[in-house]
Amino acid sequence: MQKISFPNRVGFYTTLKERVNQYFKDRNLDKTGNWKMYLKTVLIFLWLLSSYILLVFFSSSIIISIISALALSQAFVLVGFNIMHDGGHGSYSKNKKINWLMGFTLDIIGGSQMLWQHKHNILHHTYTNIHELDSDLHTGGLLRLSPNQQWRPWHRFQHLYAFPIYSLLTLSWITYSDFQKFFSGRIGSYKIKRPANSESALFFTTKIFYFGYTLILPMFFHPALYVLVTFIAIHLILGFTLSIVFQLAHTVDDNTFPSPDPNTGVIKNEWAIHEIETTANFATQNKLAAWYLGGLNFQIEHHLFTKVCHVHYPAICSIVQSTCKEYGISYVAYPTVGSAISAHYKFLRNMGLAHT
Repeated sequence: MQKISFPNRVGFYTTLKERVNQYFKDRNLDKTGNWKMYLKTVLIFLWLLSSYILLVFFSSSIIISIISALALSQAFVLVGFNIMHDGGHGSYSKNKKINWLMGFTLDIIGGSQMLWQHKHNILHHTYTNIHELDSDLHTGGLLRLSPNQQWRPWHRFQHLYAFPIYSLLTLSWITYSDFQKFFSGRIGSYKIKRPANSESALFFTTKIFYFGYTLILPMFFHPALYVLVTFIAIHLILGFTLSIVFQLAHTVDDNTFPSPDPNTGVIKNEWAIHEIETTANFATQNKLAAWYLGGLNFQIEHHLFTKVCHVHYPAICSIVQSTCKEYGISYVAYPTVGSAISAHYKFLRNMGLAHT
């Protein structure tokens, strides 16, 4: 694996950090979560618990089952977008133990914080849209999500079959990819640090716990087939929701997909500019979208300031945007969720063309 690096330049990012730091200093604010974040956490956990109890213990009709299953799928989404994500990045609290605990909610809903730290925090956030290392672009050849990936004949139809494939994301986590990464010790060509015995034990314990409360326990109250179908349906909704948000932020025509210099491994732009040009915002004026997505529609701000809690993104957005304009850096922002989906669909279609 070629070592990839970014040029060290003093200028844009230094200025931007000074301005954002001054914003928090002038208002005497912490960059991590505040009462809004804590209240949101309580509401989401109540949503999760109540929808699970309703589905498992009180779903006496098809209508109630569908409503409670949909509610539970969205509860998992809210945990991932709002609680786990900030905790995993260390932006939920100033307390490292609380951050770890909030990040650990990923394990509770079927994933693995340990593997996520490598795949997301290191590979995706450092090497965004660089085909060689950003594993979020890798689909085993099913999709072409970068102009630097090899074209296959079936890619000409990917704008038609991509969205159904997105729904398989979390099912693949819990049935294959997490275990494959754990036992192989690799994410693509990236070697994972060997986990401690305690980390390995926790990995398997939480997997058992997850399947226990999502499959085994419900089977004491409902037919096994009913439970299995509901389990799969919840994951299809969950997987699609998580996937599409990532795609809207990084795989649209206005994003760039840089490759390192083949001789030196150096990327053209400094890291901060690289992050902005490979990322897109969407629906930043939509307060409901911002609340639901945990600020992930402010993806540019998130990539530049991962240690800042998402409740602050709307406030620092204007600082980032004006500084980009001052330095002549392209800042991509789609006005609505619909326009971002349209841009991603166009991207899929263009990447499906053999000459692209």
